[in-house]
Amino acid sequence: MASKDQPVTFWGAIIIFWLLAAISAVAAVPMAVGVVSVALIPGVGELRSHDPWLWLNLLWMFPAFWVITTVIDAFLTALLVTGIFRRIDDVFEDLLIWLAVAWLFTTFFQSLLAALTASLIALVLMEFLLDWLEKHSPRDNEKPAREAAAENGS
Repeated sequence: MASKDQPVTFWGAIIIFWLLAAISAVAAVPMAVGVVSVALIPGVGELRSHDPWLWLNLLWMFPAFWVITTVIDAFLTALLVTGIFRRIDDVFEDLLIWLAVAWLFTTFFQSLLAALTASLIALVLMEFLLDWLEKHSPRDNEKPAREAAAENGS
């Protein structure tokens, strides 16, 4: 919701849309690396089509991946809430996410083996990316750049 000082404008909505598209594109890089690496394996990585427009599917796959992981996590957390089932929950959750991403990758590949391999590579790379982002995130006690600049009189 916009304040009276900063109303929502048409150009602001356009900028936000393209900003979200750019975030999806950057976040989908591990998925693209998985697809490219498996596509280079002869006999396994047979692509459905060599159409370059097919790569635009990555823009919707990352938001779909986020929704799928959120739903799977919430469902399994509600279903398996006690004791030993929590350990089963983690393994089962990883397995379901892997199969869901493989299902998304059937858009690119003819064989299920290629989609499973590409999704495994993509998920491993996403894990490294998330670990790196967590290590390089701003600390809670650090002030945002705007607040620091305002205090310094800049």
